[in-house]
Amino acid sequence: MDSGMDGSVDRQSGCEPGATASAEVAAMGAALRRHAAELEDIRRHALSVTLLSWESPAGGTFRTYLSERCTELSRTIDLLESAARELGAFGGLVRDAEVLQRGLGL
Repeated sequence: MDSGMDGSVDRQSGCEPGATASAEVAAMGAALRRHAAELEDIRRHALSVTLLSWESPAGGTFRTYLSERCTELSRTIDLLESAARELGAFGGLVRDAEVLQRGLGL
């Protein structure tokens, strides 16, 4: 993580040093959505493997295992997307509080 002394972006939050809390919340939401999209790509690729014809009993077992993991990935993706939506709503409240603080000169 950068110290921010050189005006660079904080690698952990994705925000400029000294950024508002609402900007940090927005960056976290974007990171959650990005991770969800990456997991969706992995799930899609894994599903394509389950569609292959497997002749052996071990192949059938592997397809079942992979299908179960894809289901778990779907749940994780849904949770990440839900968390990003909730974080977006929270970010709106934080933005409103920041506007109020600025209006009060704090």
